[in-house]
Amino acid sequence: MFHYGSDSAFLLYSYSKQIYNERKIRWVKASCIDKRRDGVYEHELQLNETDDDIIDYIRKHKTDIAKLSIQKIAADLYIAPNAVMRLSKKLDYSGFSELKFSLQNENLPEANRKTIGAQLLGQLPGNIVKTLDTIDAGQLRRVASMMKSARCCIFAGVGDSTYFCEMLGKNLRCLDCSVQFYQQIHDMFYAVRHGGKEDMLIIISARGKNDRLVQMAAEARKIGMPVVSITHFCENPLAKECDVNLYFWGEDRDVQGYNVTDRSGLMVLVRLLSEAFWQGYIKS
Repeated sequence: MFHYGSDSAFLLYSYSKQIYNERKIRWVKASCIDKRRDGVYEHELQLNETDDDIIDYIRKHKTDIAKLSIQKIAADLYIAPNAVMRLSKKLDYSGFSELKFSLQNENLPEANRKTIGAQLLGQLPGNIVKTLDTIDAGQLRRVASMMKSARCCIFAGVGDSTYFCEMLGKNLRCLDCSVQFYQQIHDMFYAVRHGGKEDMLIIISARGKNDRLVQMAAEARKIGMPVVSITHFCENPLAKECDVNLYFWGEDRDVQGYNVTDRSGLMVLVRLLSEAFWQGYIKS
């Protein structure tokens, strides 16, 4: 075992540390992942082994950066999705979306780099940026395909979620998709209990903790009806009862007993899901 009191041990330690630090800094500079070059050394002190793994992964898949999602990176590296978000923050990006945009943008001619999108990306509400980071494009296409194939799409939600159920239902109905949506939860249960495996149930719930909606999902699955949940990005009982889960970012917030959770991320997700459905419908 080396002791730092000996000159040889100290030199070996210093050299190893220098190689370790330079490896991080070299890639950060080379890849433009740190757009604020004066902060490279500051960031280096905050990076850990997990950050190194993420950086190496992104470097190897840089040509496909536009297709990468937080879930894909986390699954391939066996890490928590939040680790990718934390690395983005350490490098002074608002989220993984801005980091990806920077990497895509670096190969463009200088005159094309400062687009309106690039200027506005850092000004978007945090929940929208985090939602864009969270969305799995593959799952989005899968749900769009399920909606297209279903005999009828039954929407369920309570409280503020009902507005988004109605919005998504209208977006499907404009292309003659059969849709059922009701204001009262007992009507939603009736639709599910008289449906079948050819139909599908889509439940929108910010928290994913409503007992009746969880019960509804369980009943639908018992009769073989596919169930999709749209909830905040967290573990929740509703997601566990569903076949496919889509997530947006909208942390719980209460003001004097009123739920005022930001649902701007949910709005983005509903729009992207609608676009995916329209595209698939037109291609057929």
